[in-house]
Amino acid sequence: MKTPLAALTIFALAAPAFAGDAMIEPDAWREMTSGKTLYYFKEGELYGKEYYAPNGDVTFRFPSGLCVEGRWAHADGKYCFAFDGDSKLHCFWHVMREDKIVVIGEADGEEQTVEQIEDGEPMGCGSAI
Repeated sequence: MKTPLAALTIFALAAPAFAGDAMIEPDAWREMTSGKTLYYFKEGELYGKEYYAPNGDVTFRFPSGLCVEGRWAHADGKYCFAFDGDSKLHCFWHVMREDKIVVIGEADGEEQTVEQIEDGEPMGCGSAI
């Protein structure tokens, strides 16, 4: 039998967004990101940047210069990324929190903010940014 605390924990895991967060719908995400590069920050530090090709391909570049390429899809309110050579899906909730885009990891609940969006071409990989 579940205790009230256990039920609250399950609810919290199912709904990671804070009160006032607005989920970003897939059409709005496509419009915001297609042909653009997003800069993700975690705890005030650059986590990486990601280029969204108009065909749905993505290239994520870590500050070290390492890149991973893949595709994204939206299902059950989450954005999931399948990167080449990785059998695991990486899923996130994308929300607007006040005037910021916040990306919340499904696996760990960690948050990243999108601090900048630029029109961009695919980025080079291998050297630090």
